[in-house]
Amino acid sequence: MNKCSSFITILHNNFNKKIVFFNYFLTHYNPPFISSFHQSRRFSASGCRTSMEVVKEIANHGSIALKADDKSYAYHHLVSSASKISLLLSNHDQKLDNNKSLNGARIGVVAKPCAEFVAGVLAIWLNGGVAVPLALSYPEAELLHVMTDSDVSMILSTEDHSELMQKVAAKTAARFSLIPNVPTMTSQTVDNQKEIVFANNIKDDDPALILYTSGTTGKPKGVVHTHSSILAQVKTLSTAWEYTSSDRFLHCLPLHHILK
Repeated sequence: MNKCSSFITILHNNFNKKIVFFNYFLTHYNPPFISSFHQSRRFSASGCRTSMEVVKEIANHGSIALKADDKSYAYHHLVSSASKISLLLSNHDQKLDNNKSLNGARIGVVAKPCAEFVAGVLAIWLNGGVAVPLALSYPEAELLHVMTDSDVSMILSTEDHSELMQKVAAKTAARFSLIPNVPTMTSQTVDNQKEIVFANNIKDDDPALILYTSGTTGKPKGVVHTHSSILAQVKTLSTAWEYTSSDRFLHCLPLHHILK
């Protein structure tokens, strides 16, 4: 049976801050011929029904997924880190059901374009939550509006934005947690994660992401992406542009803008 083998990838260059996602493709492969997909010119994701099925397929891949600030991160580093972050979310609040799922709870994510941003979003999805990227350009008033409008109950943030986001969290009665650093391919960190647990009640039409407008002509307005709409968007791009594993992409905006 054919399986999906890779995930969404992006290239990002923000002045001197560089982030590179390799292998922007979704593909099928036969297990005995795993290496053959590197030469394939056409890619398909018809074997995956949701974006989380794609994540499951790439959870153990050791190839480079992205580069940021001259550091390389493998696919399994991202997914393993996401699994560890999901443990923070498991103690989140009363919205957890018997399946240890966030059951659609909205979780804010604050980070520059980096491996930690990707791992944070994946962690939310692993637990059945809805990711709400919080724009770094928003002043506090607009952050408070988005937090209230989307009913964010917890914020995941990197250290460089923790001071502001802890204040915002306190004003909205939301919880706050730092996103741990994702290990690089050259780090000596030992990964003791034996099994990555996925919420088992995620459906295709469940909300996955809430993206907000810039707010230049009024208060920011939210738009909901489902798991299936995210995968459909990736399938469309992959088919239209015939992405291959050698392709690299430059992205000069916050990472969530690829889905706008």
